[in-house]
Amino acid sequence: MSHRGHAAVLIVACTGLLNACTSSPTPTDADVIVIGSGIAGLSAALEANSQGAGVLIIETSSVAGGHAVKAGGFALVGTPLQERKGLKDTPNIAYDDMMAWGEDPDPDWVRLFVDNSRSEIHDWLAGFGIQFTILLDTPEDTVPRFHFAGGAAVNVIIPMLREAAHRDNLDFVMNAEAVNLALNKAGIYNVQSRNTRTGALRSYTAPAIVIATGGFQSNLELVRQNFHPRNSRHGTAPEHLLIGSGKYAAGTGIRLGQASGAQLMRMDRQVTFINGLPDPQDPEHGLHVENPAAIRINAKGKRFVNESAHSKAIESAVMSLDQRMHWLVFDDRGRKKFRIRGAVWLNRNTIASEILNNPDIVHKADTIAALATAAGLNADSLQATLDRYNRFVANGEDEDFARFGPLSGQSQPAGKSVTSPPFYAVRLLPMTRKSMGGLAIDINTQVIGQNNQPIDGLFAAGEATGVAGINGSHGGSGTFLAPSVLTGRIAGRNSAASARHAGTITPAFNHTNEQPLITTAANPEVPLMTSAEVSGLLKHERAGYWHWERSHTIVIERALACTDCHSPDWPTKPATTLHQQLLKLETCRQCH
Repeated sequence: MSHRGHAAVLIVACTGLLNACTSSPTPTDADVIVIGSGIAGLSAALEANSQGAGVLIIETSSVAGGHAVKAGGFALVGTPLQERKGLKDTPNIAYDDMMAWGEDPDPDWVRLFVDNSRSEIHDWLAGFGIQFTILLDTPEDTVPRFHFAGGAAVNVIIPMLREAAHRDNLDFVMNAEAVNLALNKAGIYNVQSRNTRTGALRSYTAPAIVIATGGFQSNLELVRQNFHPRNSRHGTAPEHLLIGSGKYAAGTGIRLGQASGAQLMRMDRQVTFINGLPDPQDPEHGLHVENPAAIRINAKGKRFVNESAHSKAIESAVMSLDQRMHWLVFDDRGRKKFRIRGAVWLNRNTIASEILNNPDIVHKADTIAALATAAGLNADSLQATLDRYNRFVANGEDEDFARFGPLSGQSQPAGKSVTSPPFYAVRLLPMTRKSMGGLAIDINTQVIGQNNQPIDGLFAAGEATGVAGINGSHGGSGTFLAPSVLTGRIAGRNSAASARHAGTITPAFNHTNEQPLITTAANPEVPLMTSAEVSGLLKHERAGYWHWERSHTIVIERALACTDCHSPDWPTKPATTLHQQLLKLETCRQCH
């Protein structure tokens, strides 16, 4: 595709009232319905609304923001931060980096992304007051381009939600799981939703839909059906596979799209982290473990990879093992380098008590022989491996895998030997993390049907599309959040144009501080509860209260008070008005 074609995608004139293009308008609930309120959905909703569309966001959870509230940085090209640091980054450099790392990404989408990341992502987010202040280098980039806003993506999501809260003709329906999507004879889509707390069904109508429901990596059945990593000699999913993503990355958008005749693409592409440790509070889910002082051991008690290699090389080595699991082995000195993330309950104290001193997930012993017995490894093999490695450390050269020394080609220090008891062995499993495939879309983010033609009025963005194949077979750093913004904006722009041409009529919905902004399950104000009363509620899982249960578990663990989040202006009931939503947004930082 030519550069002129790419520019045309991004410049769509959408002016005037959307209902002004027909003499017999059809009443609908919105001009555009966005399914999902993660970063792609928010980008789509804000953009469609900017083009004059009345937008309704349907969200399964009780809170907006999706998985981005727990995510990190953005891959951006030619930014002011790069310029201030004296770094010359260009679209062509970024294009070459992404094509090389991903190996088989969609070249048209990569070109569109690198050419427009400054204007369509960085500068647009800056308009909401978002500033990128941290820049990190990554193995896949020849120029550092991994940008962070204050350290985490929650600092991007909160300003976007604040902007959405102030917009007229942009509303949310929370606790609403989209269960069916159908197109009627009048060309109007009907989204049937189920209230996750009450079970009540309700339908919403619009001439244009944006599916932005995230990936399918938390749906292990769907992952296993499509699992075929290109860096593994195995054609099936590992026997042991953890969920490394959020609760709602379940493939809802794929199901909805298929019901409308959508094609799927790249469904076998998953970002699979190999450093997964079962969460002791939720064993199906994985925590991400790192320890640069450790050595990696296979089931035979032998090293199998350069532990300092980049992530793609280590992943390939692990996924080629027979059982696709391995062990980190380290000593008491190496324990100080142990890092783990993936749950908000983790802190210095809980890492020690819940992880390192938990015999169900970490083996600990004063001798290598006892450690091997506890971990189910061959004691002689493990001892020989450690003796050999320690000798390499003493000599300053790793003769087996070039982790350090002259063979490494770098001035990589040897580090410490593994000789100080107690010794630790942590079995790590692969865990699903991000989806690189999903609904097939064209360069306008319009969903492609089984006849290879775009489906009228149906668009998709973000991980529901595998971020348009931008990552190919290997995910990069920041190449999910940033493309989600881009695909979201394009979907919002073009869905608004599609709605305008459909000629529907949508009632205006304008906000004041006390008018409802959010529609949610009935839940009247309740009196302040004691910690014992909250703990009692937490003992029994309630449908639709997943976020409430997670957040209030942290309240109990950290001995927080209700007034640390709630106030007279936002009492203990769902925040539905604009004023309450703005107050609630600031409490996100208690956990994220």
